[in-house]
Formats: sequence, structure tokens, C-alpha cells
Amino acid sequence: MFTNKNKHRSDALSLRLLATVWLPFSFGYFLSYGLRNVNAVLAPELTGEFGLSAAQLGLLTSSYYVAFALVQLPAGLLLDRFGPRRVHASLMLVAAAGCALHAFGHSFSQLAFGRALIGIGLAVGLMSAVKAFSQWFPATRVPLALNLLLACGGIGALVAAGPVGWALYHVSWRVVFAVCAVLLLAGSSFLYFITPDRGEAGAQDSWSALAAGFATVFSSATFWRLSLVMAAVSGTYSAVQSLWIGPWLRDVGGLARDSAILMMTWFALASILGFTVIGAGCDRLIRRGAKPLTLYKIQSGAGVGLFGLITLAGGSLGLPLWIAYFLIGSGGALVLAILSHKFPAHLSGRVTTANNVLMFAIAFAFQWGIGAALDQWPVIDGRYSPAGYQAAFGVLFGVQLAVYALLVIAENPTSDGAGVASPTRANLTR
Repeated sequence: MFTNKNKHRSDALSLRLLATVWLPFSFGYFLSYGLRNVNAVLAPELTGEFGLSAAQLGLLTSSYYVAFALVQLPAGLLLDRFGPRRVHASLMLVAAAGCALHAFGHSFSQLAFGRALIGIGLAVGLMSAVKAFSQWFPATRVPLALNLLLACGGIGALVAAGPVGWALYHVSWRVVFAVCAVLLLAGSSFLYFITPDRGEAGAQDSWSALAAGFATVFSSATFWRLSLVMAAVSGTYSAVQSLWIGPWLRDVGGLARDSAILMMTWFALASILGFTVIGAGCDRLIRRGAKPLTLYKIQSGAGVGLFGLITLAGGSLGLPLWIAYFLIGSGGALVLAILSHKFPAHLSGRVTTANNVLMFAIAFAFQWGIGAALDQWPVIDGRYSPAGYQAAFGVLFGVQLAVYALLVIAENPTSDGAGVASPTRANLTR
């Protein structure tokens, strides 16, 4: 029996692992999140140079998500066969090629293809980290490690807002993507040569045996209950933050370009603070016996409620609500931690990428759908109608509320026989 002192020692995160495992994956996620969100700032340049409608802008930006979603299941097989280090480092080279094409493309189709390559190249940024952290870190510390990684993503969003927005006064938006291509090459090298390997349980399995593992995942009621909620809540969060928050600040909030960039910087800071503080708080509560599923219901429920208030409030009343919304976050790290420990370790890559398929497919549909909805109202002086935003956001709020209600009323969301590997892992699913 461990004493409290020995228990805390067994839960410790070593500096060596933080430097060689957490840091390389976090740098990759920093780049992933920055590139995911940068079009929120670049929207005026892209619509002006290429004459895009709202639906085209949404489709261009969301091509990242559809490509991201399409490669998730194959990527899950690769993660469980070859490990997160090799797979993520290799795919980052594809993202670098996408940034280069984005930088030199001169048509909508070229930019959309480049954006899709970026989505493919960064498709396992979070999922590879989930697998690596589950392999190397104590189970009770995985939510903290993931929230701190998400905070690095928030820093990426911060850089994509203020610094990129202000840099556009001095350099072309194409230079931004050229710099990102170089950073992705550096990140790939950092990950490949620094991060250690751990033998994969499924490394010797046939491809058909690996593919059959998805049957276990998709037959799990727990997977569907958790993943559908995460897909709707986190998908909305991502669709708004990565594109439509910029136009919303201009069209509904009434802010000038500089003020909108500053406000997006504050949103990114709120996101970083939220991931860090809430992540640390959840880590402390889980180590004291709190149920991660209960914490997720609280966090995601607060996010859904705030989004509903933003939909109703609009205008300047929505600005402080947006700060609270980005501060609270979507709670996705808790779901990923629960799922990664609900299933056997050798399935971790497949279960997290299966979850990602749902989330990014919905993010794609939401991001494109908002643009399609805005096109139903007249565009006046280059501005979309506030009524269009309210209608689109109202639909998104209704979807989130419906799937959240299904999770809350579920009597026993972990009793479907998916299998728990150990008592430590079971603690994360309660």
C-alpha cells in the first residue's frame, strides 16, 4: 500500500520526459492550432484577393477539417502500428508542403488543396500526443499534460491573431505561410530525433487485424455518448475560433480591423489561461478522487450555456461572453483522457482518431454551414447580416444542447463492456 508521499512520487512528471515527449508534441500542436485559426485574421485578404463568397471562404477554411477527418482512421492504424513519433513527424512534412502551396498558389482550387494538405499533415497532432502521453506519463497526470498541450495550442491561436494580424501591415499573407513551412520542417526534425520510442503492442499485427480493432471502438456505447458530445461542443468551438470569430467581431460586434485583432488576441489569452488553470484544477481534483466524467459535464455544459447566451445577446454584449466562452473551453482533454484509458492500450491510436473523425467532420459541416447560412442574407458594404449569424449560431446551439442532454441523462455511461485495462485506468472513466 502506497503512502501519500509515495503516491505523489509515482505520479511525478520527470523533466526528461517533459523535454523529450511533452515539448516536441506541444510544439507541433502549437503550429497545428495556429494554422487552424489563422484564416480568422486572413479572411479580409483572402476574400479581397480571390473574390470569395461567405460559403467559399467557409469551404476554403474548412477543407482543413474535411481532409483532417478523412485521414483519421488510416492514421489511427499507423499510430498503433508505427508509433506516434514516426507518424506525426512524417505527416508534418506533408503540412509543410501544404503551406508552401498556400504561399505560392494563385487560385481558389490551389489554396483549397494546400489547405487540405495542411489538414492531412497535422491530422494526428493531438491524437499522437494522447497516445504518447498515455504511454509515457502516469495515468492520473494525462489530463494535465493534455491541457498544457492545449494551452500551447492556445499560444498558437494567440500568435495567429495579434502578431500575424499586425505583421500583415508589413508583409504579405503569403510570407506567413512560407514561415510556417520552415517551422513545420523544424518541428518534424525536433520530434523525430528527440522523442524516444516505445514498442507498439500492435506492431506485429496484420493490417486486417488492426482494422478490426475499429469494430471494438464503434460498438462501444460509451464511445458514442462521449464522442458525439465532444464533436458538437468542440466542433463548434473550433469552427468559430478558427474562422468566424473574426468576421463576427466586424459584422456583429461593430469593431474596426485593429480592434478586432486585439479582441481576438484577448480571446486567445483567455483560451491559454483556461487550459492552464482549468487543466491544473482538474488534475488536482482527479488526484483527490473526483470523477473526470462529472468534471467534463460541468465544463462542457458551461460552454454550451455561454454559446447560447452569445447567440441571444449579440453586439457589444457578446464580447465579454466570448471571453468567458474561450476561457471555459470545451473540455475535450477530459474526454480524450477518459477514452484513452477506457480501451486497451493497443487500441489507443484507433479510439482517439475515431473520435477525431466525428469532431472534425462536424467542425467542417459547421464552418461551411455558417458561411452558407450567411449567404442567405444580403451582404452590405462587405459585411454579413447579424441576423444570419444569429440563425446559424442558433442551430449550432440546438445541436450542442441535444447531444449534451443525451450524455447527462445516460444512467451508466461506462457499462457497455468496452473493457478497462487496470484500476488506475478505470478511475479515469468513472
